[in-house]
Amino acid sequence: MSRKSTTYAPILLIVVFVLIAAANFLPEDVLGIEENPYLAIVMIQLLTYAVPALFYSRIRGKDFTPKLRLRLFKPSQILYILYSTVFMLSGVLIISMVMYTLIPDTFEAASASGYAAFAMNGRFFDTAYLILTFAVLPAVCEEFLFRGIMIGEYESGGAGLAIVVSTIMFAMSHFSFARFPVYFFSGLVLGGVLYATRSLAASILIHLINNTVVLLCEDYVLHIVDKQNVSLVLFALILGAVFIVSGMLMCYEAQNIYRGYAEDNVESDYALREKRSIFGRISEAFFAPTFLCAVIIFVVMAIKDF
Repeated sequence: MSRKSTTYAPILLIVVFVLIAAANFLPEDVLGIEENPYLAIVMIQLLTYAVPALFYSRIRGKDFTPKLRLRLFKPSQILYILYSTVFMLSGVLIISMVMYTLIPDTFEAASASGYAAFAMNGRFFDTAYLILTFAVLPAVCEEFLFRGIMIGEYESGGAGLAIVVSTIMFAMSHFSFARFPVYFFSGLVLGGVLYATRSLAASILIHLINNTVVLLCEDYVLHIVDKQNVSLVLFALILGAVFIVSGMLMCYEAQNIYRGYAEDNVESDYALREKRSIFGRISEAFFAPTFLCAVIIFVVMAIKDF
């Protein structure tokens, strides 16, 4: 992990943060949300996430492209992806229930389900546009940026460190203290999926499924929490059981995947090659001036909506 990567990668994050902040401050009539909300949101996401990320990867050159892992997952990994999806979804719902119980107003204010109002008439194409705009596109853009570029920049300091740093960046990009634990948990799972499958497509798929379910079903889950009756206890027990079982199955399948890599003598392209101590690598990643600037922007933006 070079000082260039720990300096330049957070600069990309700062650019994304500034663009998101600018979009939040612009009036809705300027953005065109009232006239065509789907098109406006698509353009905002492309300009704030996709364009800076593509420009950055272009600057990094062809040698950086393999680190993005722009490949499909293997059919033999489908079971692992399925278990990971269930594990992530159940974990997200459990954390959401806890956070909603602790700070209901703040948590609900940062809910993506409010966007579903665009499709409340129940028409097929409105629902399809909703999913494409608020589930599929964010999954593609965010995975390319955080599991692709950011992990690629930090993994020479260790795969674990790369996952944690990219996860913190991913969680901060949503500018919400209330939902930070949700995004942090999601980022850890998605980072693990990326390394197990060695495929960005796998993390994109799980991300978009999670986005879709949360977008369409979170209100129902929070409604159960509001009731505070026996249905909540039963739902929590079922969700907890699903979380534990799917986590065990996910780990079992991951073990099979890595055993296959060992049997086929697949090289670990992310193997740690630095001799520096873990404390040195952590301090270089988290105390880089540009990373600290990104943290400050996150805190300022998150406090504004807290």
